[in-house]
Parts: sequence; structure tokens; C-alpha cells
Amino acid sequence: IENLEKSLEDLLVRVDEFVGMLDMIRNDTSQVVNEKVPQIYTKAAEMRKLYQKIDLLEAFVKKVGGDVALMEEQVTQAETNLGTFPNPLKKIFQNLSASPLFSPTKAAASPRTQQVRHEPPTVFKTEDFFPTSS
Repeated sequence: IENLEKSLEDLLVRVDEFVGMLDMIRNDTSQVVNEKVPQIYTKAAEMRKLYQKIDLLEAFVKKVGGDVALMEEQVTQAETNLGTFPNPLKKIFQNLSASPLFSPTKAAASPRTQQVRHEPPTVFKTEDFFPTSS
């Protein structure tokens, strides 16, 4: 009978420990449901706003990339039309050859000396992508 009482007592201690663990789990679950889930919901709403800002930033980067590519293309075209001047002496000689002293007739002037009208491209405005009210 002593062994049985000792076994029953040991079993009761283990049942008490198990009930204590169940209460702890129940309390933790209540805390998660009552406190953490609303916090997660609030953070998710904040993240949606952040995702919208990231989308705007991606659109901005894409627009800037397109504008830079367009400007590079225009610079390349201008260099082709006007030529590049890698050193100052070449510039001086070209200016001298364009002078009326060294070129007696206007008909003999090269087509490179004709002025090409430059129209700057329409570039982005940061206000379009990042409103100041945010």
C-alpha cells in the first residue's frame, strides 16, 4: 500500500505540473490573441504604406534611368554632330579654320559649323514621386 500511495502522490504531483503548464499555455495564448495579433495587424498596415513608398521609389528610379539614357543618347548625338575635342590644340586649330581669314567663302564652310538647335529633354520632378505632405 505504501508503494501505491507513493505512486499516487507522484502521479498527483505530475498532474499538478501538467495543469500548471496548461494554464501557462492558455495565458500565453490569450496574450498572443489579445495583444500580439492587434500589434501584428498594426505593423502589417504600416508595412503596406512602406510597400507603396517602395513602389514609388522603384518608379522614380526607372524614370531617372530612362532620362539618363535619353540624355546619354543626346550627348552621343551632339558629339557626333559637333565632334569631340580631345585636346586644346585641336580646338584652337578648328577655331582658326572657321575664322573668315582662313576660309574665304561661306559656301566652302563645312556642315559641322552649322548650328544645331538643342532642345533639352523633359526630366523628372521629384515632387511628382515624393509629395511633401508625406
